[in-house]
Amino acid sequence: MQDHYDRLGLSPGATPTEIKAAYHAKLKQFPAHTHPQEFKAIRAAYEALRKAPRAENDFFAEVPAQPELDQALLDQLQQRAIAAVDVTFEDLIRLTF
Repeated sequence: MQDHYDRLGLSPGATPTEIKAAYHAKLKQFPAHTHPQEFKAIRAAYEALRKAPRAENDFFAEVPAQPELDQALLDQLQQRAIAAVDVTFEDLIRLTF
């Protein structure tokens, strides 16, 4: 991974904006039609850094939600739902016809 940073001339703590700016600067320095091997290496380094996993302390990183459900509240809700659907066969016939 350090090799990718070195190829773009960056420090390991570079932000995505800095990585993109360095990538474009290197592409201007080494155009594809005159330096095809260097161009491929720069492109590969940029792709590797762009798709690299983010740091753990990244403020904007997605954090999976850990739901905590109150069991007493769930039991109460279940009892209310059962009471709402508790009908007899006669009630069903009366409501249907």
